[in-house]
Order: sequence, then C-alpha cells, then structure tokens
Amino acid sequence: MFLTEDDYRVVCDEDELDILTRSEPETRQKAERVAMEEVASYLRPRYDTDKAFVAEGDQRNAMLVQVTVNIALYYLAHWLPQNLALDGRQELYDNATAWLTRVSKGGSMPNLPTYTGEDGETDTSNPIRYGGMSASKYDY
Repeated sequence: MFLTEDDYRVVCDEDELDILTRSEPETRQKAERVAMEEVASYLRPRYDTDKAFVAEGDQRNAMLVQVTVNIALYYLAHWLPQNLALDGRQELYDNATAWLTRVSKGGSMPNLPTYTGEDGETDTSNPIRYGGMSASKYDY
C-alpha cells in the first residue's frame, strides 16, 4: 500500500489512529483506497497517478503522502458519534483539496511523474494540440 502507519504520526498519535480505525487495519486500508482515488481524480489529467502511488519510502512525494493521509483521516472520522473528531479533520481536508485543486489547475507543480508516450513525449494527456490548416490558395 502507498501509505504506512508511520505516515499518520505527523497529524495524529497512535491511540487516535487506533480509535479511528476501530483497531482494524482493514478499515484504515479501505479509507486509504478511497483517499487515493479522490487524490487521483484531481491529478489524473496531468500526472501518472499509478506510478506516483507505486513509489515507496523516500521515493514518494511528501506532499502527496500528507494530502492522502489527511483525506483518509477525514473519512475515518465520519463514523464517530456526532462527528466528534471532524472539526480538526475538516480543516485539514479542506487544505488538502485546496492544494489538489491548485495542482489540477496548474497553480502548483509538484514533483510527480507525468505521462510518457511511446515516443518518449511527456504530458501525452494534454488535450490541447496546436497547429494549423494548410494555406488556402484562391487561384481559379
């Protein structure tokens, strides 16, 4: 999996993570898969998210790890009665989605792998192509 338990220690302690996951690693993994899909939905048009999520250890983008952790914790906090832990998580979730929005609009350029075509061309997902038609000649 892309995330490890150590990645969560930046924003929550071990006891809080244990409560949020109900002491079940499967619950955390489900929330991580949902968070990864949400992150990918923002980044997929510009970046190769499959390559980004396969990276391990120090090869992972630190901001991508943190954003994915915050989104996963946001989803884990929803099951608590009356959303007890949601206030702090809501702000972190909003910050994460704001960063993802900036990245998707080109306002922020993280060091993530881009798509590469068969000929080595990068950014093959760019829908805008340029060029022109051949010149018209009005010789009758």
